[in-house]
Amino acid sequence: MVAKLHVLVCLDGHPKSHTLVAAAKRMALELGCSWSVFYVELAYAGVGRAARKEAAVRILTEAENAGARVLQSEHFDARAATLDYINSCLNAGEVITHIIIGQHAGTISSRLFQRSTVEEIARRYGQTMRLTTIPLEGDTLPDSLFWDHFSIGSLTLRSFATSTVTVGFALFITQVMQWLLPASLERSNWANATLVFLFAVVFISLRLGLLPAMVASLLSVAAIDYFYTAPIYQFNIGQVSDLISSSIFLSVAAVVSIMGGNVRANAKTALDREERSRALYDISRLTADATNQHQILEILDREVHDLLDMDIVILLARKSDSHALDIQATDIESDFDKYPAEAALEARDLEAVAKCWNESLSSGFGTMRGMGSSWRFEVLETANNRVGVFGIKVPLKKKLDTGFGQFTSMLADQIALTIERAALVEQMNESRFREERETLRSMLLSSVSHDLKTPLASIIGSISVMRSLRKNERLTPEQEDVLTKTALEEAQRLDSFITNILSMTRIDSGDIEFSIRPNEPMKPLQRVIKSLRSRLEGRDLVIDDQSKGLPVEMDAMMTGQVLQNVIDNAVKYSPEGTPVTVSLHREDHVFRYVVRDRGMGIPTDKLDRIFDKYERLNHTDSQVAGTGLGLAIARSVMEAQGGSITVGNHPDGGAEFTLVFQIEGEEKEGDQV
Repeated sequence: MVAKLHVLVCLDGHPKSHTLVAAAKRMALELGCSWSVFYVELAYAGVGRAARKEAAVRILTEAENAGARVLQSEHFDARAATLDYINSCLNAGEVITHIIIGQHAGTISSRLFQRSTVEEIARRYGQTMRLTTIPLEGDTLPDSLFWDHFSIGSLTLRSFATSTVTVGFALFITQVMQWLLPASLERSNWANATLVFLFAVVFISLRLGLLPAMVASLLSVAAIDYFYTAPIYQFNIGQVSDLISSSIFLSVAAVVSIMGGNVRANAKTALDREERSRALYDISRLTADATNQHQILEILDREVHDLLDMDIVILLARKSDSHALDIQATDIESDFDKYPAEAALEARDLEAVAKCWNESLSSGFGTMRGMGSSWRFEVLETANNRVGVFGIKVPLKKKLDTGFGQFTSMLADQIALTIERAALVEQMNESRFREERETLRSMLLSSVSHDLKTPLASIIGSISVMRSLRKNERLTPEQEDVLTKTALEEAQRLDSFITNILSMTRIDSGDIEFSIRPNEPMKPLQRVIKSLRSRLEGRDLVIDDQSKGLPVEMDAMMTGQVLQNVIDNAVKYSPEGTPVTVSLHREDHVFRYVVRDRGMGIPTDKLDRIFDKYERLNHTDSQVAGTGLGLAIARSVMEAQGGSITVGNHPDGGAEFTLVFQIEGEEKEGDQV
């Protein structure tokens, strides 16, 4: 059995670290094994080291794009961090067979008092691992970047004023202390005053940086000399002891300022990392509820800009077979949809986009394929497809740390997955819509074939019998009236079926325009009574009109169709000879039509589904003809007019449908307290 191989390359931020990564990549390819990069970011060197950090970002990004697993650690001692990491891997059962590490001169103290990282690894693991050392020229921390150790800050009018006010406040405290102390302790007050002013310098260094802290130091020396050094109330450093005291104070203040600036910068670095983690979480949380691609793009543009103070651009491929695309910079405008549309990309930016897309690698700012662009681009790619390119515009004064590349890569992966999820949701919704539409079509055709065939058969039968009897001269006037009446009733029922089907189609497509104006409630009801005269024969229609000519905002024609469907439904589902009651009355700030039958009522479990256009089709009633669309049409029409329709069972039996309209000039019923 062949042992599993793994190559580990250890980096400590040396300017030549890219040679170690290249060597590890070659070794992994030759051995056909996996490899990983462990990078130690020195905590004390993390302040303003823009050039060094940008180089590390590029190196780690290249390694990750080449298939390496990248791990990072922040530590004060690169040697200790590297050894701890190797130990943790071995303790976790991970296999490391080859280690590549750079060897550089280091400092004199490190050579005198402890073994180098290479020597210690060779001593501990030389028997079980193959160690490859590569000489690296130069120091890990170049002398040219000495001032990068400090958070210098900026000396503006505001920072100068803040330093002055802070020193003034310290002076006020020392004056209060002098006033409280007896004269015999005045000499000790000089030492107390020095500490108070030093505290002011620390405060300024932590808040504003090195330069404002040095200004506070000079102001503090002047205040101490004027108020607490003899002769007082004069600027006079004539004695050697005064000069030594002032020099010591300035030296201590400078050291404290440097340390405070480092603490401030490190705190800012930690805050940036926390902000990035929070940004990823917030973006994931906010996009989780988005239902389409446009909402996702709006959320990303808003949240990334607000959280990171950076502009973004997302370029989505228009073609579905995006894996086959190999684009040129000049083709980007035609092959990709850009969001936001106003994002300005120059020619060099488009070159970086094309490079990122074609090679599926990071490009632009902070990468080996920078192209001189101020944008950093990441390919939006999932396991199934490439969907586009994501870009972040890095401000010129923005200082990058080594985690920036990983952050943009993780953000791009999250965006790609979110966009893919939205596309899948849209496809599922479209598929479900097509399936539901096909189901409805099938059920509707089945219902129509049954429910329309019955009245047609009655009409054809009545006319055929009448024609046969007339041909044989056996048709009596009574028979002619019965047959004609039957044919007319069935024709009217057929017309009602077709009207409902056409109305439902027009409502679903949005082709109906409503003409809403004040109407007397009895007018549409009178037209309905006239059209249903034959259906109502042998049955009482009781009208309880309490409207008294009250004008109600409605579309009279469409409201008439609603009333016709509801009253016809009441006639169908109530025993012959029982009355149907229609009440018209005002209650509070609304007008109501209430239609009640004397039938069996509606089962409680079906009250919520009675207006569903699927309900009747799913439960075709062989005893009662109809497409089952009448009540669905009634609900759609009422909602389009700003009204509503409800149903319930009357305490004395039968179903009760209520049509509710808002009375003109009154508040809506739902707005009442």
